[in-house]
Amino acid sequence: MEVVDLKVCLHCKSCENAVRKTLCKIKGVKCVETNRALNKITVLGYMDRKMIIKEVRKTGRKAKVLPSSSLRPSTPRRRSRRATSAFKCILPSCFR
Repeated sequence: MEVVDLKVCLHCKSCENAVRKTLCKIKGVKCVETNRALNKITVLGYMDRKMIIKEVRKTGRKAKVLPSSSLRPSTPRRRSRRATSAFKCILPSCFR
């Protein structure tokens, strides 16, 4: 499982909803959390970072991956579990 933090300019609630809706449709995405105050989106799941950025850009917004936002596939499984269990999704409808 991978956690990707993105910096995306979110002007209003409709911008936030459009990006969230687009990201939730991507295969492998388990959860999307947005923070409009910080212009930050956190995505949890099994997905390609490039695809995430591409889909955000299709909504008309620029996206940039924030550093230190990933769990490397080579990390021990034990560490991965702690990171994903600490991640609390506020959007249960995104779970597939």
